[in-house]
Amino acid sequence: MRAYFLRITEIKNDLLSIGEIITNREMTLSTLRGLPSEWYVFRTTLLNDNVIPGFEELKAICIQEETRIEEQEMPRPKGPPAAFSSHPKKRNNSGTK
Repeated sequence: MRAYFLRITEIKNDLLSIGEIITNREMTLSTLRGLPSEWYVFRTTLLNDNVIPGFEELKAICIQEETRIEEQEMPRPKGPPAAFSSHPKKRNNSGTK
């Protein structure tokens, strides 16, 4: 995702060097349109929001989403979830066996 945003910024700078000014909103919308198809729900959710983020905010949101996706795809360790395995087992102290 960082490489994608770097490339978008390079294109903006190239256009700026020939006198084409690209607004922040145009940058955001163009960047959203260029996201891969797997990002359809993410893109649609942002576009349906009342406030479309600026380019820098979009960059942060996309990097965060990419991290979330990568973490979700990581293999999970087998066995009980760590939250449960760290608690000691309770003993029955009632005196009956």
